[in-house]
Amino acid sequence: MSNSIACICNVIHPCRNEISGTFVLFQWIITGVAAILKVIRPVWSIFGVRTEVPLRDEDYNSTWLYMANGDGEPELAYLLEPPPEVERYIPMFVQFEYYDRYHAISPYIINISIQSFDDTFFGRREAAYDGEWDELLAEFKPELDTKILVHGWKSSARSRSIKAIRDAYMKRGNVNVFAVNWRDQAESIYYLKPARYAIHVGRAVARLIDSLVDQHYASPQRIHLIGHSLGAHIMGYAGSYARYRVGRITGLDPARPAFENCIGPENHLDETDAEFVDVIHSCAGVLGFMKPIGTVDFYPNGGTPPQPGCKELSKIFTGCSHSRSHEYFAESINSVKGFHARACNSIDDMKMENCDGRRIIMGDQVPLKARGIYFLKTSHKPEFALGVGG
Repeated sequence: MSNSIACICNVIHPCRNEISGTFVLFQWIITGVAAILKVIRPVWSIFGVRTEVPLRDEDYNSTWLYMANGDGEPELAYLLEPPPEVERYIPMFVQFEYYDRYHAISPYIINISIQSFDDTFFGRREAAYDGEWDELLAEFKPELDTKILVHGWKSSARSRSIKAIRDAYMKRGNVNVFAVNWRDQAESIYYLKPARYAIHVGRAVARLIDSLVDQHYASPQRIHLIGHSLGAHIMGYAGSYARYRVGRITGLDPARPAFENCIGPENHLDETDAEFVDVIHSCAGVLGFMKPIGTVDFYPNGGTPPQPGCKELSKIFTGCSHSRSHEYFAESINSVKGFHARACNSIDDMKMENCDGRRIIMGDQVPLKARGIYFLKTSHKPEFALGVGG
């Protein structure tokens, strides 16, 4: 991979402990520049200035690749900084949705600004009640478990990556479910733009967590954060910034480009972000992390679908394999068979399918005392779970 995407921290320093205090000012400057670019862009086109990146085969996975959107469909993603003629402004609002048994179809929805979340706020340990979450949390039930879901690149709260998990929890019932919709920030074909906004969305989720505990009597141990792709790192930031250590984070094929080569766990989801962090790797080494980063890491089929694998035919099948992680998790919520995985001594043993350790369940019902690396086989289509005999 080229140095230009070796680590998102080298692009804009959005690491939890390194975020620039001038970023908000920078955004206002960029907004003004974007307005000017709208006027002069037609002039650039006259002189033949191009906004596209050449899609040469030898540059695949370096300057461009195909990535899965929230519906599992492969789309073109550029892995370079946008050219100057491309508008850089991204809206600074995200939507939060609240679902329960009475609002499974029509949730409570509010818009939250992520522009005002600076280091000063997160440096204070005392609760800062401003009522911004009151409308969203009017029907919140602290006696129930709480699930917070967030999507990744080219997705929304209406994408399958969120909808399937949300619907499965609604079917099971007796749970609070929040969905974070950062569609406006995630839409860019230039992948680094949404990647650098992950920290800001994560900070917004952290404020929701703090409000749930401070003002609405939620137990941090019963808060479970679930994120797919870039959303997995968003939840890592959320767990890091929240004043209260949440009970669990589930990372669904955490995004690899611009993150896996970051030095230090503060730059991506890792096992320190919650009491328990489980990770499902379904496109390991291509779109998702190869190395284990959780308390427990699962590699279904070695990190790829049974056939064909995302590594062998990545340009065609990467989208499907990257999305399998959220499909596995959604199915696990109400699965009768269950995803039974075996413990491995190392990544090398996992790759060789040389794993004969104790069995545990992957997905929603994973035992929270589990540790280590696990391998399992799945079907190539729903129902994916093979049960104990798989």
